[in-house]
Amino acid sequence: MIIESTKALPPVGEAHRMVVIGGGTLGLFFAIQLVQRGREVVVIESGGRDLNNFEDTTYSSVGLPHEGIKIARSRSLGGTSNLWGGQLVEYQPADFEGRGWLENSQWPIPYEEIERFHGPTYEALGIPARFQEDTAVLEEIGTHPPEFEAGVELFLTRWLKIPSMAEMFDEEIRTNPHLYVLMHRTVTEFHGRNGDIHGVTVVDDSGHREEVQGGAFALAAGTIESVRLMLHAADSGDSHAPWAKNPNVGAFFQDHVGGRAGSVHPIDKKRFTRFFSSIVRSGFKFQPKLRLTNQALHEEPILNTQGMLHFESSIGENLVYLKQFLRAAVFGGKVQNIRELPRHLLACGRHLPPLMFRYVVQNRVFVPSRSKISFMLQSEQTPLGESRIKIDSTDRDASGLSKVILDWRIGDDELSSMRAFTVRCKEALEESGIAELRLVKELDELDPKFLKSVRDNYHHVGGLCMGRSKKDGVVDSNLCVFGTTNLFVLGASTFRTASNANTTFLAYCFAKRLVDYLSSHSDIDL
Repeated sequence: MIIESTKALPPVGEAHRMVVIGGGTLGLFFAIQLVQRGREVVVIESGGRDLNNFEDTTYSSVGLPHEGIKIARSRSLGGTSNLWGGQLVEYQPADFEGRGWLENSQWPIPYEEIERFHGPTYEALGIPARFQEDTAVLEEIGTHPPEFEAGVELFLTRWLKIPSMAEMFDEEIRTNPHLYVLMHRTVTEFHGRNGDIHGVTVVDDSGHREEVQGGAFALAAGTIESVRLMLHAADSGDSHAPWAKNPNVGAFFQDHVGGRAGSVHPIDKKRFTRFFSSIVRSGFKFQPKLRLTNQALHEEPILNTQGMLHFESSIGENLVYLKQFLRAAVFGGKVQNIRELPRHLLACGRHLPPLMFRYVVQNRVFVPSRSKISFMLQSEQTPLGESRIKIDSTDRDASGLSKVILDWRIGDDELSSMRAFTVRCKEALEESGIAELRLVKELDELDPKFLKSVRDNYHHVGGLCMGRSKKDGVVDSNLCVFGTTNLFVLGASTFRTASNANTTFLAYCFAKRLVDYLSSHSDIDL
């Protein structure tokens, strides 16, 4: 339930509650999983119901240009899940196992341990078992994945019907008696002793300060804000921040390096369309992409990269509007600029019959035959200790938090890895007779100028990395901050590497795993 004041919170009694700092993508998902098991949870969100960004005076970027720090973060209930498309992608075993040539790439947890949470996480997000395996999805539409050479494979990403966690769990947020959501309150301090946190200070928009107590705490404010709070608490000289002397706090910040690598020209249009047009089944969307096989990742020193096809057509804008219109109509949302509907329908004109046929009969997304096709990359980057999140304690916002400074850097392996991956995809597509792939000149020639055309992909990773000890990380394999007994961190800030995959699905899996861990350990005061 939404509450306006900490005074409405029941006192902390024998049934000690979990306090979740951040009511965004991971915070709400984690809270809902706990309350569904009868646990009492308080969620503290700095924003409100309305979509809002962070004030530009609260952050700066001093390294490589980074768009995501400005436009890919949301200070609102639901957080960045109000901004994203809801695409779910699984990591690969090689991401966890470590690659000898890639320093800091081994995780302190085996892939099999997190893989067992794939199914339960999909179910919690509303994706049924029949859509959780690529081969099963392809079989339902009467096809199968192509057998490529060159260590490349086709895989499917899954898209949620309802991307926003605030929308997906709206009823429970409003009515569950075990869930309390405090909005317009920012956490600024931790209170505790000997590594046992018992409360946090919250500051509302008017500057009023209160304490919220709990039995355990989960930091789920997003990568940049979570690191910011940890650094701020450490910098204040607070004895309740046993991580204060850990140099890994803020280190190894990563993002996906993305950009256009070339153009694709179908040779066999029928086979090309069968393999690469997006699939729609029972209202779920599945997008085909290319990546390296797990074996190839171990055999060659290539950063994990995925390739996707971007279709550009003269009616692209019109199709986007119609998709948004249908989505709003189906889910009862507000239709923007409804007077524009006739214009967009007219622009699509002759494309509407084949569009409907492809969607309804063939369960595919229609792509106009004259579309230009670009080959887009999303590449992992080398984990670098000097690529990090910092703070400026001399510059504080209205709540008293220090300004956050992002120093994003990439290494020497990204350019060569992106070319090696694209060449492998070129060989796979051309040898199979499906399509020709022509590389961008600068990439093909390994010209460093190519790196000026790439950008961040809004997937913030690292800063509070998982490790075997505080010598190589900030949290342990159960996401508990080293030096504490009951402070946990959720989200991609704990990831050691970025893989090629969008990070949210794996973060959900770790949240599900933490719910199991907390429920089975009586020594945690919850």
